[in-house]
Amino acid sequence: MAVERHLRALEAAVDGPMTLGELVFRMHHSGFGLIVIFICLPFLQPLPLGGLSTVLGPFVALLGVQLARGRKELKLPAWIAGRRLEAKTLHLLLGGARKFFALADKISRPRWRALARGERAAGAGIALSGALLSLPFPIPLSNVICAGPATLLALGVLEEDGLLAALGWLGLLLSIAFHAGLALLGAEGTRALWRALFP
Repeated sequence: MAVERHLRALEAAVDGPMTLGELVFRMHHSGFGLIVIFICLPFLQPLPLGGLSTVLGPFVALLGVQLARGRKELKLPAWIAGRRLEAKTLHLLLGGARKFFALADKISRPRWRALARGERAAGAGIALSGALLSLPFPIPLSNVICAGPATLLALGVLEEDGLLAALGWLGLLLSIAFHAGLALLGAEGTRALWRALFP
């Protein structure tokens, strides 16, 4: 199965502490989509990870830009390539990947393929999701709103699943609306919203 193949590729690539540059080098043959999913996994939960999102968000954005440009090999600037992922972090990511792909195996399948084959368009959507993920908004669910669309778009491309790709685009529109709302509220309004939701 394709999903099992993706998980085996991750497990073969990740065997200890490494930098983002080393991770990309080991996984480049598996495609940008799989790297996007792997990096987005920590953000598919409600708690904000501001410090991590400002590091990995630009990485996701760069992956998307290069996918949109039709590149086959990823080029990373030194300040991103040198970011180190410790063994504990990678172990947690692999555990999340196993759970994620167990779910993906149940819900994803080739369908609506015309929507899933636009890799460059998906790359643009992933780039925008990564850019939004980079913004330091310490609000619950803000990670999911940003990383979820990128994950759906990447999985849609990997599995040729146009329905998931369409859901990714819908999620991205909601994410843009969410961040536009925060921008309109401003810093003081955002803090007031935070206090109202979490007194």
